[in-house]
Amino acid sequence: MEIEMGRPPVPTHLKRDKRLVVMLTDSENELLAKAAKDAGAASLSDWVRDLLLEAAAPSDKGK
Repeated sequence: MEIEMGRPPVPTHLKRDKRLVVMLTDSENELLAKAAKDAGAASLSDWVRDLLLEAAAPSDKGK
C-alpha cells in the first residue's frame, strides 16, 4: 500500500508561476504588511494581488 504525502497538486488553471518584483524600503514593506494584516488578508502577497487586480479590472465608469 502506497502512502501519498504532501498536499495535492494545484490545478493548472489556478497555478501561479509568474512573479512581479517591486522594490520597497523596509518602512514601505512594514506599512504594507500592517495594512494587509489589518485587512484580514492571508498574506501580504494575497492582499497586494487582490488590490492590483481590482485596480486593473475594467470599470463601468463612463458608460
